[in-house]
Amino acid sequence: MTSCGGGSVSSDLKERVTRSRANRAAMLKRFGFIPASILRLSRGALSKSMFQYQSEDGARHINASISRPTKDAGARAVDADRKRRGMLGGVLETKHGNSRAQASIMPAELVEFFVKYYARPGDAYLDPFMGQGVQMQVAHRMGLHYHGYDASQEFFAYIAAVRDKIDNGSTVLNVNLGDSRYPANIPDGVGDFSFHSPPYWDVEYYGDEPEQLGKLDTYDAFLAGMQDVMRAWLPKFKPGAYHVVNVNDMRRNGEFLPYHADFARITRDAGWVMVDTWVIDGLVGGLPKAFGVEFNLKRIAPKTHEYALVFRAP
Repeated sequence: MTSCGGGSVSSDLKERVTRSRANRAAMLKRFGFIPASILRLSRGALSKSMFQYQSEDGARHINASISRPTKDAGARAVDADRKRRGMLGGVLETKHGNSRAQASIMPAELVEFFVKYYARPGDAYLDPFMGQGVQMQVAHRMGLHYHGYDASQEFFAYIAAVRDKIDNGSTVLNVNLGDSRYPANIPDGVGDFSFHSPPYWDVEYYGDEPEQLGKLDTYDAFLAGMQDVMRAWLPKFKPGAYHVVNVNDMRRNGEFLPYHADFARITRDAGWVMVDTWVIDGLVGGLPKAFGVEFNLKRIAPKTHEYALVFRAP
């Protein structure tokens, strides 16, 4: 080790500086930026390349021959509203008098980031809420095996058709129609990683299947059902596996529901260890962005961020 006198630097410090520069260059190459707790991403080419159930391009790519159950009046109302407004994320006024947003589409770039950050090729990606299949597609592209569940017959029919289109045998694509509280078709101890977004009670519309947690009468009952899901999936993961949940707060009939805080609590009580939190900025907030002044006049902060809660299996 050289002397620190006369402006000289120790060999140890030089090595640390060199290593730090190399690590920074590698991280920039991997992500394109240095990740920080406030994560700013945008939808881009990857999202556009996905098969998307609510996208005209996705429907064209996947082929209109997919067999889907007949839609009920509520689902048809969502489609009509979306078509009328020329946008995704339409709002449905239900027979109970509360507005329910159409199920949102997961940004593929968000899935890609968390796969890169917490997983590696060959890992098993578990997904209790498959949604519209974006997670499965990204997992497959990035060389992860995928095991998922969803209660929506309509979304499942679409996801199964997408699976058949993309499955080239390079990864396992195990998709299941059923109640995520009872994931019997997922082997115990197989999961290395998960990234998903949970349902938003009856604020978003997912379908009328009896297994839908949104059909539960109260927010507390819904949270209890979500805790059942988190408890049921814990044995499916390996010790130390990362489980990342993309979640936001809700408003229902004028009441603010701190869903991200409640979700953290019920998941910890289900046996998971919470290790971190990310704030996702810029991927949400269509109405708050468009009507920011109106939100502020009501003394409601226009919400343009979501959360990613990070847990590990003990």
